[in-house]
Amino acid sequence: MQLAAGEPYHASTLPNEPASEQSMTHDSGEPADPNQHVSSRGDRSWQKTKSKNTQVAILDAALACFHDLGYANTSTENIAKRAGVSRGAMLHHFPTRNDLIGAAVRHLHELRLANFKEEESNVQAGTGRSKVGAGIDAYWQMLNSPLFVVLQELRMAARTDSDLASALKPVLAEYAEEQFEATKQIFPDLALSEAFIRTNYLTLYLLEGMASAKMIGGAPVPEERMLSWLKRELKRSYQDVLKDRGEDSS
Repeated sequence: MQLAAGEPYHASTLPNEPASEQSMTHDSGEPADPNQHVSSRGDRSWQKTKSKNTQVAILDAALACFHDLGYANTSTENIAKRAGVSRGAMLHHFPTRNDLIGAAVRHLHELRLANFKEEESNVQAGTGRSKVGAGIDAYWQMLNSPLFVVLQELRMAARTDSDLASALKPVLAEYAEEQFEATKQIFPDLALSEAFIRTNYLTLYLLEGMASAKMIGGAPVPEERMLSWLKRELKRSYQDVLKDRGEDSS
């Protein structure tokens, strides 16, 4: 990001302060038309929705720029253009660099967690039992997506950017905790296994490492061989809860 920490995008682009709420009485002191206040509440609700949509558009654009241009090469001009908003609108919603970085990191966290819950829940829906292999395949697909590329881009940039690191580290810790809790809910039978914590670490670090290696290129990643091995290893590790089921945990 090409801004000094805490620096506003451009002070001259600050929008005017919003008009204060209309008084509940006319100048004469008589109550205003109640229908007018119903309309006013509707206007405020519409403005709130519009503001939220603009914020999401800006944050989506920031993540897209991090993916396409890289974190270091992303400027606020890039993000504003991608979002289709003015720099004044950017400043209104995110007055400083740190505000934008923090919100973008949080937005990425929410998107990744929602995607994890949705994709893994869809795979397991209606089965009555955990499908180990299908769960691994779903997670591998998530790691081969733009969201994970952006995450890795931010992780690497945070090594030398203290502001980014300050925003990213607590969110990464929060994500790990929330993902683990979601995994226990989606795979309740596997969560009873003595191997559950160990196998979660194994799956996480093996697959993330493979996905990271694929981004850079170089030596080919033997993904089919490793995915097959991981599925066998997890089924073996979960025998304390799978052995009496009598079915294939595909």
